Amino acid sequence: MRKIYILDPQLHSIGGHNLNHDEQLVRDLVRRDIPVKIYGRLDCRVLCEGLTVEPLFTMDVFSEVAKDAHVWAIENFHGINEVFFADLCRIPADQFTAYDFVYFPNLIQNQLYAVSIWLSKMPLERRPVVGIMLRWLNHAMDYMQSRANKDLIAFYYRFAAQRLIAVQPRALLCSDTFELTQIYSKITGISFLELPNPMDVSALIPDVCTHKASSEPIILYQGHSSPLRGFHFLPDIIERCAQLNPRPKFLIQVQNEADIKNTGLGEYVKLLEGLKGPHVELVYGNLESKTYYHMLSVADIVLLPYSPSFYGYGSSGVFTEAASAGKVIVVSPGTVPARLGKEHNLGVVVATKWEPASIADAVIEALKNYEKLKIKALEGAAAYRSVECASVLWDRVFGGLHHV
Repeated sequence: MRKIYILDPQLHSIGGHNLNHDEQLVRDLVRRDIPVKIYGRLDCRVLCEGLTVEPLFTMDVFSEVAKDAHVWAIENFHGINEVFFADLCRIPADQFTAYDFVYFPNLIQNQLYAVSIWLSKMPLERRPVVGIMLRWLNHAMDYMQSRANKDLIAFYYRFAAQRLIAVQPRALLCSDTFELTQIYSKITGISFLELPNPMDVSALIPDVCTHKASSEPIILYQGHSSPLRGFHFLPDIIERCAQLNPRPKFLIQVQNEADIKNTGLGEYVKLLEGLKGPHVELVYGNLESKTYYHMLSVADIVLLPYSPSFYGYGSSGVFTEAASAGKVIVVSPGTVPARLGKEHNLGVVVATKWEPASIADAVIEALKNYEKLKIKALEGAAAYRSVECASVLWDRVFGGLHHV
């Protein structure tokens, strides 16, 4: 491998999950003495493991340009792929060779087709191998369910993936859970490679092993505010825990205020705001990495009341980071976090049902058995970090390249 290019349209100035993820990819490549160059969003001003991020991409991968409620999927596919193709064309094509590898860690169907068109414009002798991570089954997301013709998205995934393989037969299509590799393989008719989700935060939270539960345990909910993440369960869960002694404090990030009306969460934000006080703290908006990881560092329990209908196959960056830090975690049944907690013997409590009462019961169980669970979480964290890491990711990528 001559050089690796990481092209991440989700890498922006706020940093967060994507910066943490990409830094670990870069760090391991540097360890292997493999040259690397990284591209991010136009507004990206952060360094990635000491490297300057080249500003390139103009849109979030979930941006939309559609105007017609009936053909929105068609409009988005064509319009956003055109924008993404134009972004890619700003990279000098003469810097690539057939011995380079270009990795896209965050794409959906609305960028996938553009990659194949971009590659097709290059001479065969200069056409790099690409790897594309598909980690969101976006037509199953909550805000898509009421839209007309949403199933077109699956066909667009198939069309774009087949086109990519026709242009670059050595391309690697990847996902970050076993469940998603099976689903995407079925959708596209192409074999998918399962890769880990390297989001270890143990170095960012150096006191994690010495952190002790306070007299007022802190229960953290952070990340995207969505019904798929059980955000609407929070007021009920909080009230069911109000009579506990000691009463826990809930620390809640309300991340995407602009989208909350569209996802029907406005009334639940109002309920949470009515509960604000010494036992409920709300933190609004996208957060700088320092603030975001400070919240994780002070948490005793990380709460993930995620929907099994979506997280039964999708990964969770919040779970990966919390598990890497040795945190006690409460999760919903039938989810990937529940499976991983069992497989890696982590400090995870699984609710019996996806409902507020059962999840509150799981929180109470986690508080009651906190000391034992914390020991289990810390003991499991090191082994978990050794699997969900950049070294394993690149080993699988390079192994996959040798088999195509």
